[in-house]
Amino acid sequence: MELDDYYNIDDILAEHTKVPCTVLYDFEKEANLSGDEVAVPRNTRVELPYWVAKPLAQYTNLIAIEIPRTYGTKVRNMLVASPESVDFRSLGAYFYEFGVKLVDFVVDEKLPGILEKAFKQRIKGIMNYSQSSGSTVGQDFIQKLDETEKDLYKSGQQSAINFRKWLNRAIYKIESVDIGNK
Repeated sequence: MELDDYYNIDDILAEHTKVPCTVLYDFEKEANLSGDEVAVPRNTRVELPYWVAKPLAQYTNLIAIEIPRTYGTKVRNMLVASPESVDFRSLGAYFYEFGVKLVDFVVDEKLPGILEKAFKQRIKGIMNYSQSSGSTVGQDFIQKLDETEKDLYKSGQQSAINFRKWLNRAIYKIESVDIGNK
């Protein structure tokens, strides 16, 4: 986590996502992160929150982080075939934010391109639905958004509201003030 994101609740929640890891050394029971006081042999697979796993893999090479199932082949195929129909909310509330962190850390040549393409295709629908006021047509799509997409949707809605106010000359309207006759 960068220092700029230290107090960012979305960043904290994104880094709490568990990742599969392989232990590269034998750990004594005192070093077992699950707290069950059992020795952990080499090549054991464990799941750790990303914020715990990252420094163990990056600075000490005690573990190797693997790609989580939510970014695996099945999900990638769905993202390539029809990104608009994928329910990102069920994959993880911070799917994109965590995905960006993951591709910066795990070596995977295809994942960044797949995430970028899916984001570009979905952003069109997000902006279209955010510009239509009171429409229930896109509610199914909106329910499938992750937190990053929801923020963009809300920004699009606010932009549409401000634009309508501007068209109606309701923004920056100069009004007279009665100061009384003195």
